[in-house]
Amino acid sequence: MADLPEQRDRRTISLRTRLLVLVLVPLIGFSAFASILVTHRFQRVQAAEDAVRQVRAAVALDGLRARIAEEAIPLVSSVEMLELSTPEGTTGERNDLAVSLHTLYSGATARTDATVTSARRDALARAAVDSTAGRLAAVRASWGAGETPSQRTTNNRQLFDKYRYLVDALSTAVDRHLALAADEGADQQIQQSVADLQWTARATTLAGEEIPYYLGLVAAPVGSEGPARQLFLGSWAGFRLASDQVLNAAQAKVRSGWIAALADGDARTIDQTLAAAVASPTATVPDAEVLLTLSRAVVGRDDALRATLDIAAGQAVAAAEAYRAQAHEELVKYALITAVLLVLSVGGTLYTSRSIGGPLARLAGAAEAISLGELVDVVVEGPPETRTVARGLGAAVASLRSVQAQAQAVADGDLDDEILRRPVGGPLGRVVHASVQQILGAMHEREQLQEDLAHQATHDALTTLPNRAEALAQTDRALRRTRRTGERVGLLFIDLDQFKTVNDSLGHGAGDAVLRTVAERLRERVRAVDVVARLGGDEFLVLVEPVPDERGLLDLGHALIETVSAPIGLAGSSETQARVGASIGVALSRPDEALDDNLGADRLLQEAHTAAYRAKAAGRGRVEVYDDELRQALANQAAVEEGLRHALVADELVLHYQPVTDLATGRVRSVEALVRWEKPGEGLVPPGRFIPIAESSDLICDLGRWALKTSLEQLRAFDAAGGKCAGLRVAVNVSGRHLRSPRLVDDVREALALAGASPDRLTLEITETVMVEDQGAWSRLAELRAIGVRVAIDDFGTGYTSFGQLARVPVDVLKIDKSFVDSDDPRTVELVRLVVGAARSFGLGVVAEGVEQPEQVHALQATGCDTVQGFYFSRPVPADRLEGAVRGCQEIFDETCRFETAS
Repeated sequence: MADLPEQRDRRTISLRTRLLVLVLVPLIGFSAFASILVTHRFQRVQAAEDAVRQVRAAVALDGLRARIAEEAIPLVSSVEMLELSTPEGTTGERNDLAVSLHTLYSGATARTDATVTSARRDALARAAVDSTAGRLAAVRASWGAGETPSQRTTNNRQLFDKYRYLVDALSTAVDRHLALAADEGADQQIQQSVADLQWTARATTLAGEEIPYYLGLVAAPVGSEGPARQLFLGSWAGFRLASDQVLNAAQAKVRSGWIAALADGDARTIDQTLAAAVASPTATVPDAEVLLTLSRAVVGRDDALRATLDIAAGQAVAAAEAYRAQAHEELVKYALITAVLLVLSVGGTLYTSRSIGGPLARLAGAAEAISLGELVDVVVEGPPETRTVARGLGAAVASLRSVQAQAQAVADGDLDDEILRRPVGGPLGRVVHASVQQILGAMHEREQLQEDLAHQATHDALTTLPNRAEALAQTDRALRRTRRTGERVGLLFIDLDQFKTVNDSLGHGAGDAVLRTVAERLRERVRAVDVVARLGGDEFLVLVEPVPDERGLLDLGHALIETVSAPIGLAGSSETQARVGASIGVALSRPDEALDDNLGADRLLQEAHTAAYRAKAAGRGRVEVYDDELRQALANQAAVEEGLRHALVADELVLHYQPVTDLATGRVRSVEALVRWEKPGEGLVPPGRFIPIAESSDLICDLGRWALKTSLEQLRAFDAAGGKCAGLRVAVNVSGRHLRSPRLVDDVREALALAGASPDRLTLEITETVMVEDQGAWSRLAELRAIGVRVAIDDFGTGYTSFGQLARVPVDVLKIDKSFVDSDDPRTVELVRLVVGAARSFGLGVVAEGVEQPEQVHALQATGCDTVQGFYFSRPVPADRLEGAVRGCQEIFDETCRFETAS
């Protein structure tokens, strides 16, 4: 190693320049800090001012809203009172009432006009005030308009809706201004004050609606009071809920003001009158004096409530003003602190620069050169501290020169250079030497880690097969290659059968072992050039390139099924074996199709997946090819699905009802509701065309909700019409997907509530297969039964429910499948008898489906079956023909019984 050169003096930069730099740096920093503080506090002041303006605009608009609401009362009263009050009075009494109302109306319009003038002074509220004033003028002008007395009366009755529109628009504007005020005011006190103001404004608005809705109730024609009572009770309850919120306001002044307003005489007069109307089941027409008193009391109560609103507004403005004053005070404080800090900084900088100016400047220059990579000599001079630093820096330079030599050897790739084995003297030398050795080791480790990470990102951790992303990438590359060569790419989508059973019965460890074994078998069975990947779960993919022909892919698919289906021995047990199968979908690329990034690979994978789904649906253990027939079937399915979505919106669906006949009396006590689709231009679409498609998506849940609501509303219509259909119960089919939905119970509750139907008039039919496969849904069925809804097992006998399970299954009715009813086999008849006996033992009802012959009726009567349904008694019919169908069932039953007696 070459000797280090001797230290030497070097030319220094002027102290004046360095002092300028030392002064400017803290000055700029503190100036920036001061600017940030001032800006932040100024923004707080601005926000507080904005909150004040928003609150004042809201108060101005709410005042106008209250005056318009008061103005509406006399007009609405003049329409309702003159028809309701003094029904047997004289014309003079009616004229006196009209004059009193006109006086109230004149006073109200004068107060409204004065409020408009006052509210216009607020710049933020001016646009809304002008717009409202124009609409108000139009509403006033419409009073009494119409060519005939009938038209004028109708037009006058619409005045309340017009005034309510103005009040609602102003209420929305008030809420908007208050929301903006709450957003502007970050202070908790502002937000609480604005919240109190919002609830006070809301309660004041609702108070103005009570009397008009009360007048609408007492004026409602006999027999149609229901909607009017709902509106009145809604406004009455709404005011009290809002009033409770005001009574819980954060501001004590607001609470006390509201209590005083509610205790006002006019407020008590209105509350007593309305409370009596709420308590009374029928609307009692008050006399003219009472109605006139109410009209006057409205003004007094509104003034009292407005006083509380003014208190809440004052509290909000005061909170905002306090917030603004606090922000301004903080602004002044931070400005003073910043000035003091700046003065101290400048003084300290000047003192330090004078004491070590020259030596430190030169030392800094040497340090800067070293930081830039120049290993320069360091001059030792100045105060003791500076000299100590200079000596240390010089020693560091010497060590760095040795380090530089070793780093250069590493950079040149000369890892065997003698310099790398030569340690640098001193503690630093030992550290540097150790660091160089670690760098060399780290370089080797990094290369290995990069290789491992690249493999993990593209491969499945369990099977070490390429993962889904890598499979798509390789498929995309294969498609691009075959596009140039004209060859084709094939994908085999492998979906394991019965894997869930293995996982659930033997555990996840056994499931992982099965997946590893399947992966190894697939690798061994395909060609070396083919790619086997795991997509996730129990799904695998085989990429074949090039594809000789479609027949070859089918043969490969069958061979893979055979390979996968062989028993798999599990570690730890010589006797335990797992068995799985496979359903395989095959998709072939089309040479003439265009490639768009990775869309070709995604589409090919989706086609293979679709074909595998069809193979699984067709019985499993099969190979299916995605071809034009499947492509057309999917297109048709999509068209039916889209049409069905439109049918739900366009009211193209109807319900047909099939009676269920009592075998003891012949009476029809219930019906089954069946969905039918009346498609414009086609007529009734067979259920087999759209029900299976709906069951493959969430559409079946929408159909179920629609059927529940429509059937229960139809029961209400039957009850209202009377006749044979009054009092019927209805059964509605529920799909497995809807049964698994957590919304099912809420859907049923909602449908019952909307129709006002008793829960015991509704039966939900669940297929036996769904009941057996999804025992987790039993709790949901138990919850439905707890509210009174009946549950039936549909197609009983086609699944695997044992008689012992009937004691635990949450059902009320068994519906025997048609296949048992059609059979003449004595063993089947005996089985039906056993089912009926078992059902009775467990307290269950029995319905036999698909009855089409009188002999079947006699046979079912002999078994003790309760009820039947089928074409023999009636086909499913629309609601308007159900009356005749019910009557016909009784006649057919009577004829059948007479025929049996005669025989």
